[in-house]
This record gives sequence, structure tokens and C-alpha cells, in this order.
Amino acid sequence: MVGLIPVTLRAWERRYGLPTPSRGGQGYRLYSEYDVQTLRWLKEQIENGMNIGQAARKLAQMRDTGIDPAIQEHLPTEKPLSLENIRITVSTSLRALNERTATEAMRQAFSLYPVEQVFHQLIKPTMVEIGEMWHRNEIPVAVEHFASHFFQEQLFSLMNAAPEPYRNGVILAGCMPGEHHQLGLVMIVVLMRLRGWNVVYLGADLSLDRLEEVLNSLRPRLILFSSTMPNTANNAEKLHDIIRNIPEPLPSVVLGGEGFRNFKPANPFPHTIILNEPDQIIHKIENLLETKSR
Repeated sequence: MVGLIPVTLRAWERRYGLPTPSRGGQGYRLYSEYDVQTLRWLKEQIENGMNIGQAARKLAQMRDTGIDPAIQEHLPTEKPLSLENIRITVSTSLRALNERTATEAMRQAFSLYPVEQVFHQLIKPTMVEIGEMWHRNEIPVAVEHFASHFFQEQLFSLMNAAPEPYRNGVILAGCMPGEHHQLGLVMIVVLMRLRGWNVVYLGADLSLDRLEEVLNSLRPRLILFSSTMPNTANNAEKLHDIIRNIPEPLPSVVLGGEGFRNFKPANPFPHTIILNEPDQIIHKIENLLETKSR
């Protein structure tokens, strides 16, 4: 409703007491319409150049004089800082190895825009841009590694800040053996955790040895494997024997990434290949889980 992620809402509440939602029986925050209008006003001030501390002080001063923008009409504000301008700042900062300014720009992006939009319009095109510059020998490989590590840290922070899962079942996610490109998969894991799914992330270059034991222990509803290259995608052939040896009900198997575009296993096993953007992949995964639960 207001385009702010949960970690931002909790930080504002903890540091500035804004807003002050009531609590439900299980401790969940219950935001009123007044709270929503307060958040919208605060976000508008940030979009116009203030930081949250300045906006909180301004709101307190206005309320002290009997003016509350959350319950009174106020004039439209200026157009928000565009995500493309923020992306340019992030890209320039990363190429200069300036982690501080890149981090501040990312904070700004997440405070102003939905997570999915930041992933699709900032992180992905920036990594493509930096990768192409490296291939043209315009920047050293150290910059490409720095940018990749920077975004991984940003995504892992979001992953760790996700709320407790409230949907039934476990989902396992990992990169195929030999696959080290994990940003795309981590984006999916973050978005699914923010949507309440219990996703266990197993990391990059996942060994399939003894995976059967993990599946028998956790009994996941779905397993998601990622690969960007055909040679690493071919390791999925081993899933035929692994899936065959675990008891019913079998987990759904989803294979994602360009590496699986032409994947045709010699020993077929039930699986679904999804090659869309992260938010579209999540939609298809949820449809798959819903269909299977029926």
C-alpha cells in the first residue's frame, strides 16, 4: 500500500515511534488508516529530499501546532526521485569501489520503491551493465567481483530480515553443482520469504551427494534448482535417482535459469522448467503448489 518493506517499517517504529500500530493476538502489527496516511506522508517527505529523521521532526513540529497531515488534505508533492537515477548512482559508486555511497543509494531505493521493482530495474540491469563493461575490458575483474558481492550482501540482509514464515511446508533452493551465479536465485528466495514461505537456501555450487538424506529429513513441498549454464544444468540428471529413492509424497521439482532452456534429461523425472523474471517465477511456483495441494 505504501511501497515500504517490513524492515523499514520496523526501523522507523523503533527509532522514531512512527507509526504506532496496535498489536493483534499473536503479536502482529495492525496498521490503521491513520498509520497508513502517516507513512505515506513520511515517504513523500523523503522523496522530496529529507531523511527520515528530518521528516519525523517536521511531523512532530506540525502536530505540536495542531496540524496533522495524516488527517488533513495537503498539496501534492514533487515527483519522486526516479529509480533510474538511483541506479546510476549505485552503478557509478560500485565502479569507483565506493561501498558507502552505493549502500546509501540502495537504502533510498528500498525506501521508495517495491522490492520487486528494485530487483528488476536496479540490481539486474546494473549487474548486466558492469558485466558487459568487464567483457569489453573497460573495468577490471575486481570491480565485477566487488559489485556481485555487494548485491549479495544486500540480498542476504533482506533475506535475514524477512518475517517468520506463515505458509505451510518447506521449500529448498540451491544452485546446481558448479554454478556460482546465485543472485537470480537469491532474489527469488528473498521474495518468497517476504511472502511468508519457509525457504531453506542451500547456497551456490550445491553438491547433490547425500541430498536424499536432506529430502527425507525436511520433506519439502518443492525443491528449486538454478543454473545459468548448460554444463552445470546437466548435473540435474542425478535428480532422477534421488527422487526415485524418496517416499511419497514427492516434492515438486522446479528448474530455473538459462542453463535449463534446452534441458532434456536422458532419464526423465517429473519437473517444471521456468525461465521468467523472479516475480513471474514466484507466481508460477505458487500456482504449482496450489494445484498440487488440491
